[in-house]
Amino acid sequence: MSTDKHLKTDADPLDAFFDAARDQAPDLSPDLRARILADAAGAMHKAASPAPSGLAVRHRVVDWLRGWAAPSLAGGITAAAAGFWFGVAAPLPVAALDAPLWLQDALFYFDVISTPLVGLDDPLLWGF
Repeated sequence: MSTDKHLKTDADPLDAFFDAARDQAPDLSPDLRARILADAAGAMHKAASPAPSGLAVRHRVVDWLRGWAAPSLAGGITAAAAGFWFGVAAPLPVAALDAPLWLQDALFYFDVISTPLVGLDDPLLWGF
């Protein structure tokens, strides 16, 4: 497919280069071919042998934790702890919106008692 609109040919301009590359295909040296085949045979032998039990399981778990699993688990635990804390320590206005009427007084007393213990002031009472 040519970009020239006046030239009406169906031949790809790169076909000549592809044909030349096919004619001059590189050959592997016998030494390199032998090393590749020996490496493949060794990998097949390792894959075919059964994994020993006992310490191997512990080593596999340690190797798994050394990889991507430890940061992922740490992130998941941190997100779970943060979500639990957001659920437990919800600010009073948010918690009071969907709380039943009998629970609103309990939430008010909880907020009155827990706020001075933690040492935080209610930002709604700051008077901005």
